[in-house]
Amino acid sequence: MDKMDNMDILKSAPKSPSVAKQPNAGRRSFIWRMGAAVSAVLASAVSGKSSPGNDPDATLRLSEQLGILEDEKAIRGLHRNYENLINTGKYEEVADLFTDDGEVLFNGGVFKGKSGGVRRLYEERFKPGRTGRKIEPAPDFQQDTGLQQDGIKVAPDRRSAVARFPYSIQAGTPIISDSQLVKMARLHGEGIMKWWEGGLYDISYVKDTRDGGWKINKLEYRVLANADYRPGKLHADPISVPHLLKLYPEDPAGPDALTGHASET
Repeated sequence: MDKMDNMDILKSAPKSPSVAKQPNAGRRSFIWRMGAAVSAVLASAVSGKSSPGNDPDATLRLSEQLGILEDEKAIRGLHRNYENLINTGKYEEVADLFTDDGEVLFNGGVFKGKSGGVRRLYEERFKPGRTGRKIEPAPDFQQDTGLQQDGIKVAPDRRSAVARFPYSIQAGTPIISDSQLVKMARLHGEGIMKWWEGGLYDISYVKDTRDGGWKINKLEYRVLANADYRPGKLHADPISVPHLLKLYPEDPAGPDALTGHASET
């Protein structure tokens, strides 16, 4: 995502394969900035009572800053909703968080359109493999401290925004086999090849002009590591996950297009 290159608060790549996990500095920073902005507005109001020459431009700027902080808060809430829906298995509701022309880049594929590719991705590919549910980072695969911090940048006109959030999830795909063991496993809700995936969400948002709410316009899963791992294990081995190579409808759960990187593999 080109827009993310200008975000000074973010790092582009990890420097170490193993760094201790840090507290969520992004959320603390947001709370501090909100409190500072509110204090500034109150101070401005008080000084305005005793100073008839109070600068209206300064008041406007403070109002704009508060508006941007409110937008950041709303975007964080939208992202939490996105994660919670997947984490609780409500895959059918995820597409409603996107714009009509929204798209998702996942594993070398581009899934286009809220009612088409986006819904197909979450309902036909994520749901059977239980992909996207939060799990702890695999041992020795914890991300660089800087990449654990999230960040949001709202455009000056407050109509669009970009954000980056770290993720640590389970990914999976149903095992394709006619063996009796796999069939029995499917009856018990198993028969899924699972692995751990860690990386970054790069997300673009737009504000709905009708109700002022935020929607996801583009979401990219930037994978940093995959590992053979189950929660509770003390060891994890890196694995290679092949990119998607078949398009929809040849693959009923496939993407509408392939990224350049995927087509080269």
